Amino acid sequence: MQSKLLFLALSILLLLLMVLFALTNPSYEKAFKAKWYYMSGEYEKALILAKEAYKLDPYNRVALTVMRQTEIAREFVDYIKEGKAYLEQIESIANNPPIQQSDKIRIKMMCEVMIDKYSSLPSSKLTESELIEKAKEVYEKFKRLYESLYGKSQIKQK
Repeated sequence: MQSKLLFLALSILLLLLMVLFALTNPSYEKAFKAKWYYMSGEYEKALILAKEAYKLDPYNRVALTVMRQTEIAREFVDYIKEGKAYLEQIESIANNPPIQQSDKIRIKMMCEVMIDKYSSLPSSKLTESELIEKAKEVYEKFKRLYESLYGKSQIKQK
């Protein structure tokens, strides 16, 4: 009975020491702050802090994970922003008829770029599902637009 109590006490002490180490180590402190910023969607701040934490301690797995996940999330965010910008350009072209041949070519190129970029987005189980869904919505819009303008195609689906 006493050996079980001793084992429990040592386990709790070890956990407390680990928590104390993580909270007082500057690398882990920055890594946890980076994780917080990542979870709140502030990817720029998260990336800066994660890089600083990783620079302080290259064995800090929390910092490395947050840094990689933030870079992946930023790619999704950039894809979504670029898609919105392209859709605004396409809308302004469509609202100013007549549509020139050069405009049609620009629209086709924008669609092809966004369709190709979607297939090259990195996938990770840790990426927020909201970002993945928004990126998929952007992809679907460009895919439908491309198919409506140029017919069914051999577009790869992700």
